Amino acid sequence: MNLRKYLIRRGSRSLFTILGISFSSALLISVGILFSSFRDYLIRSVEKEIGGYHVIIDGEVEYRKFMESLDYKDGRYYITYKNINNVYKNTDKICENKRCESVTYNDGLLSLYGLSKKENILFIFRRVIIFILLSFGVILFFILYNSFKVSLNNRRRDICLFKLIGYNNDDLYKLFIKEYMALGIFGIIIGFVISLILNYFIIHFLNGHLFEIFGGNLKVKIYFSFVIIPIFLILFIIILSSVIPLKNIRKYKVMELFRINNDSDNVGIYPLKNVVLWFSLINYKRSSDKYKSLIASIFISCLVISIFSLVIKYSFRCIRNYVTIPSYDLKVSARDDFNLKKISNDLKASKSVLYNSCLYKASIPLENYLNDYKEKEDVLITNLGGNVVINKVDKVVHGDKIKKVNYKRFKDLNEIILKGDSEVIIDNLSLSDKIPFGFEEENFIIVNLDDDRFNEVCGGYDSNLIIKTDYDGMDNYIEDVIKNKEIDMTFYNGKKAREILENLIYAIKVLLYVVSFLIILTVLFSSFNVSSAVIYFRKKEFSSLKSIGFENSKIILCLFLESLTFSLKGWVYSLPFIFIVNKYIFLSIREVFDFKKMILGFDIIFFGFFISFMCVFVPMLIVYKKVGNNLIYDIKERM
Repeated sequence: MNLRKYLIRRGSRSLFTILGISFSSALLISVGILFSSFRDYLIRSVEKEIGGYHVIIDGEVEYRKFMESLDYKDGRYYITYKNINNVYKNTDKICENKRCESVTYNDGLLSLYGLSKKENILFIFRRVIIFILLSFGVILFFILYNSFKVSLNNRRRDICLFKLIGYNNDDLYKLFIKEYMALGIFGIIIGFVISLILNYFIIHFLNGHLFEIFGGNLKVKIYFSFVIIPIFLILFIIILSSVIPLKNIRKYKVMELFRINNDSDNVGIYPLKNVVLWFSLINYKRSSDKYKSLIASIFISCLVISIFSLVIKYSFRCIRNYVTIPSYDLKVSARDDFNLKKISNDLKASKSVLYNSCLYKASIPLENYLNDYKEKEDVLITNLGGNVVINKVDKVVHGDKIKKVNYKRFKDLNEIILKGDSEVIIDNLSLSDKIPFGFEEENFIIVNLDDDRFNEVCGGYDSNLIIKTDYDGMDNYIEDVIKNKEIDMTFYNGKKAREILENLIYAIKVLLYVVSFLIILTVLFSSFNVSSAVIYFRKKEFSSLKSIGFENSKIILCLFLESLTFSLKGWVYSLPFIFIVNKYIFLSIREVFDFKKMILGFDIIFFGFFISFMCVFVPMLIVYKKVGNNLIYDIKERM
């Protein structure tokens, strides 16, 4: 039989299978390409910051043919080999005459090639890739297995016909394996192209939104080892998921051609009031075996969508709770407060704090201090006035777990003894829990003094400006000030820090949703394959229903109720697994962060059900719309 013609004759079913394989391949291959691109970025970063050399040798070294370059700097030889894989072997050859006094390898670079004896980043990358691929692979195996199983079950009559004209079981095995391999190869090729396009847009997105991190230097690169692993894995999944259902071929006998009847032949009219609901429930019981694979796909999609959504929620909670985000847009420290006032006016500050400050070490009376006593602590003295000590502390601390603490330092405090060139006592101080604008991130003991007392304590000081502004050109203004060297000052761009954090959160969200979207597309096209087979198998049933007065709207309502029933069944099966995975994620995160409560995620669970239901009902609706208009002619042909 001509395989190409056979696949073309199967039309949409072959197309849906290829698309399902394509999107699953795109997901796995994209993991490899993305890691390849990050590895390439790290290699270029190391070469730029440290150097592209492979080894540094102190001693007598002569140029050899296996060297790409030999540079002499600061009394040492910097060597780059033509083949980095032979770095240790070639170095041993150079040093065999014992003229090498010392040898220093560029371990940062070698580790990215998997060659360093100290650490092996390439090996870590491979382990992470294999873990991710195996996690996705298990999911994709069940999706493709269910699709192939339904496809084979609905081709039972074809298999019996093949046996009738002389095909034996081995011939059928070869035919179907060739078919699935052809579909797999086409799908992998299309998936590879999709993954290249997808990674181009992902990397363009990361370069744009995380420019401060990557500097726009991420590029789409393919490292053979990282890409060949997912290709072989998807081939293995295709072969395994297609071969396992083939064992049922031996059970199909030629005599079944004379016994195979459509279940719809038994459809009758029953005097029930709600015939649509009745028919849906009856068909659910009658067709439950046919829809097992669809229920399994719903189970998987609900589980995957919920897991990725939970990972996103836990990630955002960690970032928002344990990453310090400044409330101000800009903080400037300089020696000239006049220019700082000018900056505040130029940037049209809606809120600003201008103050002078100096930093001391202080000895705090032990009886007034809540925490472990330390003889000297950093104290920030400002001229903000009030002669008060800020007593409230709100900060992230690192210990056995990362936690956010909120406490008061002192029970009572009247004076602080400053330790400098001479001892200075600041007395008549009061405590305050009110933190001035812009000081939320400071972990010093903060003492706000009146101008006269500040001048007595601080001989030399810095001028500081903290502002909040909606001025759009703030970044360009800062660059111009630095470029023109108008004033010797330091900047902390709080607005940019918030933007980087928000972009990082956005990037994580986009990457996780892209993964979820690819899995949903795989489930969707597998559902198209299953729905197409089931709808075509039930054409006689639908024709009979039309002949007894069922309109299209009632049949669509039946399909809606059936889809809802099967979706609920798959969703209910997924609930205990979602809870177990959620518990595992929570316990894993709680080992690092001080998490008190697990995210229940009811909205996530119901969203997963809705998406899964749509992945079932929409394909059924589309396939039925395609065949529904011709159903009446099927009745005429059988009369």
